[in-house]
Amino acid sequence: MARTGLFAGPLAAFCLVAAAQAGIADFTGNWENVGRDASGIAHVVISPAGGDHVSVRVYGTCHPTECNWGLVEGKSYTADPRLSEVESIQAVFATAFSRKEIIFRKGNSGELAFEVLTEILDGSERHNFDLTGRLRQSNLAGPVGDNWNRPASQGTGWGGGARTGTSLRPAETCQPFRTAHVVQTGESWQVVAGSQRLAYGRDERTAMRALETIHHFGFDRKCHTGTSSIEYWKRGPEIPNGHMGGADCIYFNPTTVHLTHMGRAWKIVDGVQWIADFGSDKMQADEMLSLIRSYGLDRECFVGGRLNSAMVYWLAH
Repeated sequence: MARTGLFAGPLAAFCLVAAAQAGIADFTGNWENVGRDASGIAHVVISPAGGDHVSVRVYGTCHPTECNWGLVEGKSYTADPRLSEVESIQAVFATAFSRKEIIFRKGNSGELAFEVLTEILDGSERHNFDLTGRLRQSNLAGPVGDNWNRPASQGTGWGGGARTGTSLRPAETCQPFRTAHVVQTGESWQVVAGSQRLAYGRDERTAMRALETIHHFGFDRKCHTGTSSIEYWKRGPEIPNGHMGGADCIYFNPTTVHLTHMGRAWKIVDGVQWIADFGSDKMQADEMLSLIRSYGLDRECFVGGRLNSAMVYWLAH
């Protein structure tokens, strides 16, 4: 059985999360340096990490392969303490010889402008220096490894991810349903449609919240992919988008989310948080990653808590 998002930190109230997500949307994604300038920056990936938090990974122009500067938390800043719109993101990368502070700002035509303040720490007579540059959006997905050297013959992106954020949809099995309602069975409460059990709750309130969620998004079928034990909900042929007040969701970027092998488990991760754990079953993990990218999913949401949830559903951006 796959386990989903148990270690992701709790999110803020929905209205604050929605505002923060809207504010950082211009920054998240995969970026490449327009000029390959003296900053040493080749590629950048900025991933949502809940609320107004992001994670930042930078790949530098090392030789012969591009090198991973590491993954750090990015701090977001607004133009005024009373405003929620993010104007800049700061990320700091430290080595034994220098400290690099990078500030990303919104640029023209969807680009990001960046400034790198480098502090020299090696005791030499070199002066601290300040460099600027521009980043443009890239379809390269990843990263998953420390270094990347892309042979010209390969159609893969840095970190081994797909070149685009989309992929073929895996085989799906869906059970349509119509009128759903809440019933009490013994000491538990269930959401049912005819003889089909859709969700359950430890109490009536949780079951009613699951039913409210089904009605809010217009879900009319419950599905799973191939061999995957992770279920998801659809409205007609698609997975809907939108928001619901009070929802408990893990946000991620469908173009930067990727598969990695951590310990003995295959996990779908984005930045510093993991979205789903498939244990040793890589086939299930591949199917779920294909589903995320093909539908453009950017949220995994829970009713009744993240452990033993009454209902888990996914939404598209």
